[in-house]
Amino acid sequence: MQSSTEISLEAALPNDADVLDLYEVFIREADEPLGEEIDLDAEIAKGPPAEMVPPNGLLLLARIGGEPAGLGGVRALDTETAEIKSMFVSPAHRGIGLGRRLLAELERIAAERGCRAARLDTSDYLTEAIRLYLAAGYGEVPPYNDNPKASLWFERQL
Repeated sequence: MQSSTEISLEAALPNDADVLDLYEVFIREADEPLGEEIDLDAEIAKGPPAEMVPPNGLLLLARIGGEPAGLGGVRALDTETAEIKSMFVSPAHRGIGLGRRLLAELERIAAERGCRAARLDTSDYLTEAIRLYLAAGYGEVPPYNDNPKASLWFERQL
């Protein structure tokens, strides 16, 4: 039996019910400040990026004591660069290092697959996420994609 503080990270599919529940909370938190620029219901209905499945990607679901607590994905942009996507820790599970643990595992997976760098994008108002990325050694880089929701782009050598 799992203790209430046991953390597990498991591969999941983008259409898994627990993933979709967390993804909805993620989109509402991350995209709501964009106002009418974003159709939240349409974003939620899309679900996590479909590329987050093997062989080119992977989606991780974090659980604490069996309860869904966070998610994050990684996909290959090219043979040497991976992209971290949809990083999210539920508000009830913040402050215990789960975001850093998820990020480190996604970086490990990328490195194991031969990638030498990890990139990610975010919005400038997601200050907790930005602090996490900077603390993990990411540096700001010029835009590498045309994500209309992003205002900052980061990269870290693995």
